[in-house]
Amino acid sequence: MKKVAGFTLIEVIVVVSIVAILASVISINFNEGSAQSRDAKRQGDLRNVQSAIELYKQKEGRYPAGCRPAGQWSGQSGTAYACASGNQYIIGLAPEYIPTLPTDPKLNGDNSGYVYATNADGSTYKLMAKRTVETETVDYSHVFKSCDATHSSAGMCDSVNSLGDTKPDWCQEFDTTFQTTYAVWGGYATPTALLGSGLHLLQIERFTENIICAIP
Repeated sequence: MKKVAGFTLIEVIVVVSIVAILASVISINFNEGSAQSRDAKRQGDLRNVQSAIELYKQKEGRYPAGCRPAGQWSGQSGTAYACASGNQYIIGLAPEYIPTLPTDPKLNGDNSGYVYATNADGSTYKLMAKRTVETETVDYSHVFKSCDATHSSAGMCDSVNSLGDTKPDWCQEFDTTFQTTYAVWGGYATPTALLGSGLHLLQIERFTENIICAIP
Protein backbone atom coordinates (compact mmCIF):
# COMPACT_ATOMS: atom_id res chain seq x y z
CA MET A 1 0.00 0.00 0.00
CA LYS A 2 1.40 3.38 -1.04
CA LYS A 3 1.93 5.90 1.75
CA VAL A 4 0.60 9.45 1.30
CA ALA A 5 3.23 12.06 2.07
CA GLY A 6 2.20 14.63 4.69
CA PHE A 7 3.64 17.57 6.58
CA THR A 8 5.79 16.98 9.59
CA LEU A 9 5.09 18.87 12.81
CA ILE A 10 8.21 20.99 12.30
CA GLU A 11 7.12 21.96 8.78
CA VAL A 12 3.69 22.99 10.05
CA ILE A 13 5.27 25.10 12.83
CA VAL A 14 7.59 26.82 10.32
CA VAL A 15 4.70 27.64 7.96
CA VAL A 16 2.55 29.00 10.81
CA SER A 17 5.46 31.13 12.06
CA ILE A 18 6.06 32.62 8.60
CA VAL A 19 2.36 33.44 8.20
CA ALA A 20 2.32 35.10 11.64
CA ILE A 21 5.38 37.21 10.81
CA LEU A 22 3.90 38.33 7.49
CA ALA A 23 0.60 39.21 9.19
CA SER A 24 2.45 41.28 11.79
CA VAL A 25 4.41 43.20 9.13
CA ILE A 26 1.24 43.92 7.16
CA SER A 27 -0.58 45.04 10.32
CA ILE A 28 2.26 47.37 11.38
CA ASN A 29 2.47 48.97 7.94
CA PHE A 30 -1.31 49.42 7.81
CA ASN A 31 -1.45 50.98 11.26
CA GLU A 32 1.44 53.36 10.50
CA GLY A 33 -0.24 54.42 7.29
CA SER A 34 -3.51 55.03 9.10
CA ALA A 35 -1.77 57.09 11.78
CA GLN A 36 -0.03 59.21 9.15
CA SER A 37 -3.35 59.75 7.41
CA ARG A 38 -4.96 60.81 10.68
CA ASP A 39 -2.18 63.31 11.41
CA ALA A 40 -2.50 64.72 7.91
CA LYS A 41 -6.26 65.05 8.43
CA ARG A 42 -5.68 66.89 11.72
CA GLN A 43 -3.44 69.44 10.05
CA GLY A 44 -5.89 69.90 7.19
CA ASP A 45 -8.83 70.26 9.59
CA LEU A 46 -7.05 72.96 11.59
CA ARG A 47 -6.29 74.97 8.44
CA ASN A 48 -9.86 74.63 7.15
CA VAL A 49 -11.39 75.72 10.44
CA GLN A 50 -8.85 78.54 10.73
CA SER A 51 -9.90 79.85 7.32
CA ALA A 52 -13.56 79.71 8.37
CA ILE A 53 -12.76 81.54 11.62
CA GLU A 54 -11.02 84.34 9.71
CA LEU A 55 -13.98 84.63 7.31
CA TYR A 56 -16.27 84.95 10.30
CA LYS A 57 -14.02 87.69 11.71
CA GLN A 58 -14.12 89.63 8.44
CA LYS A 59 -17.92 89.66 8.47
CA GLU A 60 -18.70 89.91 12.19
CA GLY A 61 -15.76 92.02 13.37
CA ARG A 62 -14.70 89.49 16.00
CA TYR A 63 -13.77 85.84 16.28
CA PRO A 64 -16.61 83.42 17.05
CA ALA A 65 -17.31 82.36 20.61
CA GLY A 66 -16.85 78.84 21.88
CA CYS A 67 -19.75 76.86 23.30
CA ARG A 68 -18.28 77.31 26.78
CA PRO A 69 -17.37 80.62 28.50
CA ALA A 70 -14.53 82.81 27.23
CA GLY A 71 -11.10 81.70 28.37
CA GLN A 72 -12.11 78.04 28.56
CA TRP A 73 -11.74 75.22 26.06
CA SER A 74 -14.79 74.28 24.04
CA GLY A 75 -14.46 70.87 22.44
CA GLN A 76 -15.96 68.17 20.29
CA SER A 77 -18.25 65.44 21.58
CA GLY A 78 -16.50 62.73 23.56
CA THR A 79 -14.14 65.14 25.30
CA ALA A 80 -14.16 66.77 28.73
CA TYR A 81 -14.78 70.10 26.95
CA ALA A 82 -17.93 69.15 25.04
CA CYS A 83 -21.16 71.15 25.28
CA ALA A 84 -24.84 70.31 25.00
CA SER A 85 -24.66 71.51 21.39
CA GLY A 86 -22.70 68.38 20.50
CA ASN A 87 -20.04 69.03 17.89
CA GLN A 88 -20.97 72.72 17.52
CA TYR A 89 -18.02 73.67 19.71
CA ILE A 90 -17.54 76.96 17.81
CA ILE A 91 -20.74 78.99 17.78
CA GLY A 92 -22.06 80.24 14.45
CA LEU A 93 -19.28 78.84 12.27
CA ALA A 94 -21.13 75.98 10.56
CA PRO A 95 -22.74 75.76 8.08
CA GLU A 96 -22.26 79.34 6.82
CA TYR A 97 -18.46 79.43 6.94
CA ILE A 98 -17.68 75.71 6.92
CA PRO A 99 -20.11 72.85 6.11
CA THR A 100 -19.55 71.04 9.42
CA LEU A 101 -17.09 71.33 12.27
CA PRO A 102 -14.60 68.45 12.04
CA THR A 103 -13.78 66.04 14.84
CA ASP A 104 -10.49 64.38 15.66
CA PRO A 105 -10.26 60.97 13.92
CA LYS A 106 -8.89 59.23 17.03
CA LEU A 107 -9.17 60.57 20.57
CA ASN A 108 -6.60 59.88 23.28
CA GLY A 109 -8.90 59.98 26.30
CA ASP A 110 -11.39 62.71 27.20
CA ASN A 111 -8.60 65.28 27.68
CA SER A 112 -7.90 65.32 23.95
CA GLY A 113 -9.41 66.15 20.56
CA TYR A 114 -10.33 69.38 18.78
CA VAL A 115 -10.69 72.26 21.23
CA TYR A 116 -11.21 75.99 20.75
CA ALA A 117 -10.93 79.05 23.01
CA THR A 118 -11.32 82.79 22.62
CA ASN A 119 -11.27 85.81 24.93
CA ALA A 120 -14.37 87.78 25.91
CA ASP A 121 -13.78 90.43 23.23
CA GLY A 122 -13.34 87.85 20.49
CA SER A 123 -10.08 89.52 19.51
CA THR A 124 -7.84 86.46 19.81
CA TYR A 125 -8.42 82.71 19.56
CA LYS A 126 -6.69 79.35 19.62
CA LEU A 127 -7.66 76.04 18.01
CA MET A 128 -5.92 72.77 18.85
CA ALA A 129 -5.83 69.09 18.05
CA LYS A 130 -4.96 68.35 21.64
CA ARG A 131 -2.87 65.32 22.67
CA THR A 132 -3.67 63.22 19.58
CA VAL A 133 -0.60 63.55 17.30
CA GLU A 134 0.55 60.02 16.54
CA THR A 135 3.49 59.93 14.12
CA GLU A 136 5.84 62.73 15.18
CA THR A 137 7.08 64.71 18.15
CA VAL A 138 6.09 68.37 17.89
CA ASP A 139 8.76 70.94 18.77
CA TYR A 140 9.16 74.73 18.55
CA SER A 141 10.19 74.53 14.88
CA HIS A 142 6.94 72.79 13.85
CA VAL A 143 4.50 74.88 11.84
CA PHE A 144 1.63 73.52 13.98
CA LYS A 145 3.32 73.98 17.38
CA SER A 146 0.88 74.80 20.17
CA CYS A 147 2.95 77.62 21.73
CA ASP A 148 5.34 80.13 20.24
CA ALA A 149 8.63 80.49 22.09
CA THR A 150 11.36 82.87 20.97
CA HIS A 151 13.33 82.78 24.23
CA SER A 152 13.41 86.59 24.30
CA SER A 153 11.29 89.35 25.80
CA ALA A 154 9.53 90.12 22.53
CA GLY A 155 7.50 87.06 21.58
CA MET A 156 4.44 85.19 22.75
CA CYS A 157 4.83 82.46 25.35
CA ASP A 158 8.42 83.37 26.21
CA SER A 159 10.14 81.74 29.16
CA VAL A 160 9.68 85.10 30.94
CA ASN A 161 7.69 87.79 29.17
CA SER A 162 7.89 91.56 29.51
CA LEU A 163 5.57 91.51 32.52
CA GLY A 164 7.56 88.86 34.33
CA ASP A 165 5.04 86.09 33.67
CA THR A 166 6.63 82.69 33.24
CA LYS A 167 5.73 80.30 30.46
CA PRO A 168 3.53 77.43 31.71
CA ASP A 169 5.12 73.99 31.86
CA TRP A 170 2.88 72.59 29.14
CA CYS A 171 4.38 75.09 26.66
CA GLN A 172 7.84 73.55 27.11
CA GLU A 173 9.20 71.28 24.36
CA PHE A 174 9.71 68.42 26.80
CA ASP A 175 6.05 68.36 27.90
CA THR A 176 4.01 65.46 26.54
CA THR A 177 0.97 67.65 25.82
CA PHE A 178 3.12 70.01 23.74
CA GLN A 179 4.78 67.11 21.92
CA THR A 180 1.45 65.53 20.91
CA THR A 181 -0.58 68.65 20.05
CA TYR A 182 -1.13 70.61 16.83
CA ALA A 183 -2.48 74.16 17.02
CA VAL A 184 -3.24 77.37 15.15
CA TRP A 185 -4.21 80.76 16.56
CA GLY A 186 -4.76 84.37 15.57
CA GLY A 187 -5.45 87.91 16.65
CA TYR A 188 -4.33 90.08 19.55
CA ALA A 189 -6.19 90.99 22.70
CA THR A 190 -7.30 94.62 22.74
CA PRO A 191 -8.27 95.77 26.24
CA THR A 192 -9.96 99.02 25.16
CA ALA A 193 -10.15 100.36 28.71
CA LEU A 194 -6.35 100.60 28.73
CA LEU A 195 -5.83 102.22 25.34
CA GLY A 196 -4.54 105.47 26.84
CA SER A 197 -2.29 103.94 29.47
CA GLY A 198 1.40 103.25 29.26
CA LEU A 199 0.69 99.59 30.04
CA HIS A 200 -1.41 99.10 26.92
CA LEU A 201 1.16 97.16 24.85
CA LEU A 202 2.17 95.06 27.83
CA GLN A 203 -1.46 94.27 28.59
CA ILE A 204 -2.05 93.29 24.96
CA GLU A 205 0.77 90.78 25.32
CA ARG A 206 -0.51 89.44 28.62
CA PHE A 207 -4.14 89.11 27.57
CA THR A 208 -3.18 87.53 24.26
CA GLU A 209 -0.93 85.04 26.02
CA ASN A 210 -3.82 84.16 28.34
CA ILE A 211 -5.42 82.46 25.33
CA ILE A 212 -2.39 81.37 23.28
CA CYS A 213 -0.18 80.14 26.11
CA ALA A 214 -1.88 79.80 29.44
CA ILE A 215 -4.75 77.35 28.91
CA PRO A 216 -3.47 73.81 29.60
